[in-house]
Amino acid sequence: MVRRKAAAWAYGGGQERPRWIADRLPGLCARLHASGSAGAAAAQRLVDLAWEWLAKDIGIGIASSSPSRRDEELGGLGGPLASVLTAAAAIGAASTRDTVSEYVRKQQDAVITLEMSALRAAVELARGSARAEAGFGDLAADGAARLRARLARPQRASGDWSVELPAGGCTCEQCGTLRTFLEDTSRRTFEWPIAKERRQHVHSRIDAAELPVTHVTRRQGRPYTLVLNKTDALFAREQEARTRDETDLKWLAGVWSPFPSFEPTARRTR
Repeated sequence: MVRRKAAAWAYGGGQERPRWIADRLPGLCARLHASGSAGAAAAQRLVDLAWEWLAKDIGIGIASSSPSRRDEELGGLGGPLASVLTAAAAIGAASTRDTVSEYVRKQQDAVITLEMSALRAAVELARGSARAEAGFGDLAADGAARLRARLARPQRASGDWSVELPAGGCTCEQCGTLRTFLEDTSRRTFEWPIAKERRQHVHSRIDAAELPVTHVTRRQGRPYTLVLNKTDALFAREQEARTRDETDLKWLAGVWSPFPSFEPTARRTR
């Protein structure tokens, strides 16, 4: 019966799967583990399936070219991540816990959204020593280190209009020209005569990355002129991000400090 339920869940997906993991996985795995060897094996299989799915979706979320969509997806995976770690701790699966922790620590800084979401969910899931057993202390330490590093960077100068264009896997001539304009610290406007197909490509790169740059086509002459303009949202977004990082770091220090030091995975596995 357990095997059939696990198989059905594994091939299900949709919105029910993350909700099921977040709400049911720790309790079910704890009960299975306590029922004997067969139940313990089934619990381990459920944890492995949950992490297999979660790792794939975390990777997809991090790779998203849209910052808002990326944060939405990673934020929504925080509850399931907290439950996978809690379930792993409940059945004594230290190696799984360490695999999860190591995977998260190796991701780009965008993963901080996932870490904060998971740690907020963990407040309701784990208490006392259970937090350390589940690896939440290490997750908090990694998140705090990322936040401190970002806050230590120099704040943008008032006249710095440089904008970063994410790599996006494209190295075409148009993207090179766009990148040169965006990285210029003093230039705000660029009037660019460019053919329709190439304009559309530039439009798509700006929109996909949600850059603080307007792009309007002036339909005079041939080819039409694409007018790019960097907006004040560049400064507002950075200030909002800094305020958010400061708030998150303060919360981490209040709820999860002191943070334990990381130990090699081999030493922690039992």
